[in-house]
Amino acid sequence: MQKAVFLILLLCLVFSGCATVPYQQPQAVPSGGIFHIVGSGQTLYRISKVYAVDIKQIMRINNIKDPNQIGIGEKLFIPGARFPLSVEPYRQQNFESIDKLIGGKHAQVKWRYITLHHSATIEGNAGAFDRNHRHRHMGGLFYHFVIGNGRGAEDGEIEVGWRWTRQVEVNRSGDIQICLVGDFNRQELTAEQFSALAKLVKALKQQYAIPAYNIRRHKDIRGRVTECPGHNFNLQKVLAEAERMG
Repeated sequence: MQKAVFLILLLCLVFSGCATVPYQQPQAVPSGGIFHIVGSGQTLYRISKVYAVDIKQIMRINNIKDPNQIGIGEKLFIPGARFPLSVEPYRQQNFESIDKLIGGKHAQVKWRYITLHHSATIEGNAGAFDRNHRHRHMGGLFYHFVIGNGRGAEDGEIEVGWRWTRQVEVNRSGDIQICLVGDFNRQELTAEQFSALAKLVKALKQQYAIPAYNIRRHKDIRGRVTECPGHNFNLQKVLAEAERMG
């Protein structure tokens, strides 16, 4: 009788088709850490922040060359972690969220220009640049906005600097400063950066009626001897995308 029941159960499993594999919690490993299974929308930057482990350390241990290239279901070893933590997915900023970032139209300053920079560094974020600029006696973060590349901030994340919050000009009247993290003499903008920049430019352009000919690269300013924002930065492509988004 028991054999017959076992045979029936076995046949049911064989003919039931694909079975759903239940989720299994990552197991702790003897070397001191856990394996985190990457979920939908999770980024390496967010994972590193949640576990409070330096992103470079996670990249080195897991042999990751590009922090933006991790896949759903991938197992990442997180050193020092005792158990898996919940990581909220990153949601790309849309026009509505960008409008909230820049706020309503400010009357303190007549914004007439947008100047685009690169950081000339492989990584970074607004906080890191602020510390560097203060050390260089520049009064803190030089830029009004910083757009991350996944190495220090989310890929395509727009960070708002204190100068925009307080409506403070830098060294040129009515000139909004936007910096993209990266060295575009050696790199290309990421797809997320490109999209975020086009959306931000469009929002600012519309809000302050800034003509396209007043949107420029740092090196386009007369008297400036610089390659910023690098040979690989295509301003016309950004402007065309911003126009297409309309």
